[in-house]
Amino acid sequence: MKLVTSKDCQLRVEHTPRPGAPALLLLNPLGVSLDIWDEQLAALSERYELIRFDARGHGKSTIGEPEASIEMLANDALAVLEACGIARAHLCGISLGGMIAMHLAAHTPDWVLKVVLSNTTPYMPPRENWQQRIQTARTQGLEPLIEGTLGRWFTPEFHQAQPEKVAKVRALLRETSPAGYAACCAAIRDMDQRESIQNITAKTLVIGGSKDAGTTPAMAESIARSVPEAKLVMLDAAHLGNIERVDEFNAALIEFLEGELAPAPTVD
Repeated sequence: MKLVTSKDCQLRVEHTPRPGAPALLLLNPLGVSLDIWDEQLAALSERYELIRFDARGHGKSTIGEPEASIEMLANDALAVLEACGIARAHLCGISLGGMIAMHLAAHTPDWVLKVVLSNTTPYMPPRENWQQRIQTARTQGLEPLIEGTLGRWFTPEFHQAQPEKVAKVRALLRETSPAGYAACCAAIRDMDQRESIQNITAKTLVIGGSKDAGTTPAMAESIARSVPEAKLVMLDAAHLGNIERVDEFNAALIEFLEGELAPAPTVD
């Protein structure tokens, strides 16, 4: 673990150097720390130089400004890559992490290899919903929001079958700073990337959840239509397919990142 300074905040970063391997930056959902990727580490660490970090105001990262923007969060990600000595990386982001990945791919393409956008959307109205969440977090903390969040993040079947995995995510939500959560809610409230994602040139995989009530299957399909030549994979899951369908998520991610890497054979 190390701390990386990004303008007005310090970010906790976990970087696993792997010389010769492509870099993969993992970007977290709102309200949880880098530990949300634990189920991916075994499958990915042998193949990639992994970087994951706590978004500002989450985990052990400091908050900085009271309200963030997607651009600010994307600049944090670039500061992390730079501090880790990485010039280009694959991106995989879930929910808020996917929103950050969209911004990076659209606005800083030279940093980006391939992009995986999981359970996310470029635009998430109405503003009033986010303003209400901000108000709740600032006045009552996150506790009133947690069970509703978990209800959207996992299917009822998963809640029943894997209560210990749900409990781990509940603990991550409880550890998040209410002020940090509110700051990142403001970024989603003010975001509209519907036009800019049409400029993404990196190869893109969209992963959706067929039972995701937050970022719906229709939202996943819309991204896949908007990003040139994007591929779409739907998992039988709610919002956190990386936990609910670990093997399928990992397989889709690796197959996409590894695909088309071999040079075309030359013909004499």
